Amino acid sequence: MNKILELRPDSTLPRIHKAILISVLSISVLFLFHNILIVNGIPDLKNRNLKSEVLAEAIRSPQDIKDAKLKSELVAKGLISPPALKDPKLKLQLVAKGLNSPTSLAFLAKDDVLVLEKDGILRRIIGNNTLETPVLDITSIINSTRERGLLGIAISTDPQFAKASKSHENDPNIYLYYTENSPGKNVNNLCNKKLCHTVKHVLNSLYSYKMKDGRLVNPKLLLSIPVGAADIGLEHIGGAITVGPDKMIYITSGDGYPCRNYEDCKKSINEGALNSKTANKESGSNPTGAGGILVVSQDGKPSLKNHILGDNFPLNLYYAYGIRNSFGLDFDPITGNLWDTENGPFFGDEINLVKPGFNSGWAKIQGVWPIANYNLLVKDLPEGYYFPKVNLTINEDTLFDFNGNGKYSPPKFIWNDSIGVTAIKFLNSDKLGNEYKNDMFVGTIGKGFLYHFDLNKERNGLLLGDELKDNVAFNKKQLKDYMFGSGFYGITGLEVSPDGCLYVVSISDGKIWRIVPSEPKNS
Repeated sequence: MNKILELRPDSTLPRIHKAILISVLSISVLFLFHNILIVNGIPDLKNRNLKSEVLAEAIRSPQDIKDAKLKSELVAKGLISPPALKDPKLKLQLVAKGLNSPTSLAFLAKDDVLVLEKDGILRRIIGNNTLETPVLDITSIINSTRERGLLGIAISTDPQFAKASKSHENDPNIYLYYTENSPGKNVNNLCNKKLCHTVKHVLNSLYSYKMKDGRLVNPKLLLSIPVGAADIGLEHIGGAITVGPDKMIYITSGDGYPCRNYEDCKKSINEGALNSKTANKESGSNPTGAGGILVVSQDGKPSLKNHILGDNFPLNLYYAYGIRNSFGLDFDPITGNLWDTENGPFFGDEINLVKPGFNSGWAKIQGVWPIANYNLLVKDLPEGYYFPKVNLTINEDTLFDFNGNGKYSPPKFIWNDSIGVTAIKFLNSDKLGNEYKNDMFVGTIGKGFLYHFDLNKERNGLLLGDELKDNVAFNKKQLKDYMFGSGFYGITGLEVSPDGCLYVVSISDGKIWRIVPSEPKNS
């Protein structure tokens, strides 16, 4: 960790001054540690009040300050809160700890989990035992800077709809999505070779693997998305993947650049990542695979049924576009509709119902706010600042629609003040009680909140009270009835086990939690 302040012994300094100085330093360290716990650099950092570049860099590098003992002491003293659930009928069970920045997980069977570590390790957890030998180690090729890394996992046979077994050795494929270094790498025809086959460039890649003797083997490259040079495109990678009801693979892909203020956005729109048709710039460059939700078959090919936005590669892979960055997507088990989460620049975090051809509006719209000349993207907003409800007229004529194939739809829920929304999961089980069956659960990186939402009768929106009738949360009090859990220190993954429990991945805490009934149903 960067050195922020150094104290030297000085016998001439009065004891009272020393005491004051040490107290100030202690408070500063606690403040720094608290921020590091709640922010892991995966979605947009809530750093608008930071005055120090050193502090900002420290927050972006939490792996340098992981001190489990100090964290335990802070919890014991009540300075930070441990993970907790609101419903007394449910309880938390610790499945694994000591993981190195876990990002997501998938189930091989009941109590048999594959979990990704951001730096390139894939581990297996059987019961509550984390096996010492990794299932896969690709740290030598992974680029894990900032938001890059080993990010997404999906299994082609969903164990929730298959008979649980001790192993899935014969399953067709396990899919991994990660950022890899490209020097000397041969790329397939699903990658623009001029962009991808460049020394010191990185790729966001989708691979399939086979499971054999407890190891992942036979990697097959399915898709590569050029990110850019090794020192740019460090954020807005996306990385969530899932296998849909149609057996296709769905991938979230960020826009590739963390545009947060007027000058950054202006530069990016003119000559950078946002100079793209998929960012709603009509004169922008052609799609590269960034800024949307992509869909490919399990052998890496575009959908044979229809190309939603166009026929040319990679436009023929897009299911949705106009997406700033996303860390979560899941299918409604009742309707089969796709939902996602999206991160805004300090404002406008979203939950979206994603139909084919969905245009989320970025970089012309975020949340419900039209970004005229990008003057809403300002730095150093006052603490507690919220954008007003007035003057929300959105001119959809300014959006690019790919010859009428794309259609803008407003979010189904919006956080005015960004909380870093991440994972989303439908609980297709009554294990935790009928009141939660087929409901939506959403995690956040900031403070590690876990929210629970009912859907309306048509299941095309959230069932919200009068205080949220405009679908926008303007303060935290409006969300108290939807708070399911807190204190997870950066949720990056939510999964339902084959027996119907909800698992939570905490990246900053290096832990995996299981949510179960407090008492067995038959008691």
